[in-house]
Amino acid sequence: MRSDNKSSSMFSSFQPWLICCMGMLFYCYNYVLRVSPSVMQNDLTQTFHITATQFGTLAAFYYYAYTPMQLPAGMIYDKFGTRAILFFACLSAIAGLAIFISADSLGMASAGRFLIGFGTAFSYIGALKLASVWLPPTRFATAAGLATALGMSCGALSQKYLTKVVEVIGYKHALHTVLIIGMVLSFAILFIVKSRPKQPINKANEMQAPMTLKQLGSALRIISTNPQMWLIGMVGCLLYLPASVFLDLWGIPYLKTVYQLSPEQAVNISDITFLGWIISGPIVGMISDKIKRRRTPLMISGVIAATLLCVIFYVPGITLTGLYILFFLTGFSCGSHPLCFALGKENNPAPISGTSVAITNMLIMLGGALCQPLVGKLLDLHTNSPIGANGLPVYTAGDYTFALSIVPLGVALGIIITMFLKETYCESQAQEADEHLFIQPVLGLKPETQGVN
Repeated sequence: MRSDNKSSSMFSSFQPWLICCMGMLFYCYNYVLRVSPSVMQNDLTQTFHITATQFGTLAAFYYYAYTPMQLPAGMIYDKFGTRAILFFACLSAIAGLAIFISADSLGMASAGRFLIGFGTAFSYIGALKLASVWLPPTRFATAAGLATALGMSCGALSQKYLTKVVEVIGYKHALHTVLIIGMVLSFAILFIVKSRPKQPINKANEMQAPMTLKQLGSALRIISTNPQMWLIGMVGCLLYLPASVFLDLWGIPYLKTVYQLSPEQAVNISDITFLGWIISGPIVGMISDKIKRRRTPLMISGVIAATLLCVIFYVPGITLTGLYILFFLTGFSCGSHPLCFALGKENNPAPISGTSVAITNMLIMLGGALCQPLVGKLLDLHTNSPIGANGLPVYTAGDYTFALSIVPLGVALGIIITMFLKETYCESQAQEADEHLFIQPVLGLKPETQGVN
């Protein structure tokens, strides 16, 4: 009898983390799907006979769905429950991948990418929603940081796997394995995830009632009329360009063309950049909390990142070892961008902090939607190379350097805009009068954390 009780107690303590891990695994799956086109450029351009502009637009169709869906995702979870939405979101991503694999036209492939973005838009918010319900408050930040680290790690590892497999069997067969993994994950979510425990573990992080459309409209009006929110969104978007533009899509083609690296070497450098990013995130966050400053760490890390990017793009003759060091340091210096979420939260009344963070995330992700195809357009405009044997342009090192200059320039612009941010000193800047004024439109709400990625 005691043995049964002990086993039951162990399962009860393990079950919350198991359920939360299902949400984290879906976020990992999202990262695999997000970065997959970066190692398939040659295959995709030849299959659909497309230019760099069209390739960038094809990849960006993921963001066209992912970015706007960040805002209503939390409300949908509250309305229909985490288990059902996670399951159907995963199925949506799988359906999009199936369409992408079987596509025989650019339009069909773009539709697949759009559906992938729509489904995976629920991944990170779903992971945080499960953590807010199943874990005590003291474990929520740990779960959020773990989800982010796992997601970026899976993005790096998947690039390594897909690079090797695509070369041998082509991108369609390589993605079939990813499709099967998604199917297994969707049914694991269905059978393991529960929307909430029988006895609430963490009432503090739950919304007392789902946000209605009227309440959402009130929150959006409050946030959109706050000038600081637009500045915060622009800073976050620009400082995240090294990830949303370079790591997610154009980095590996750039490294192979400019530095004449093998696909494996290019992926290894991308991986080391991800590693620096993963390590720096929690470190910069702790430093920011310790010194009670948000703007200063953003500016310092931005200056370092812009300097390193300029060295990478414009200093010739860098050795392979030098590239590893430079890219690791670049990733490390870019890890401060999550501070924009803290700024977004602290610049708005507490009852709508979740919505303010979601809007910050949406603005940050606009970088991928706008700049991935922009890089392709700049490649096509700059190239003077003759048409290759396959009838498509051949892009040179100079073409890639010109087109991707928007990354260091964007980071530099982000530093300038950071100067106009108001320091929050890690405290809410909403006036007491504002709290009373804004509490009525969102009555019944408690802050709901929604995050990036």
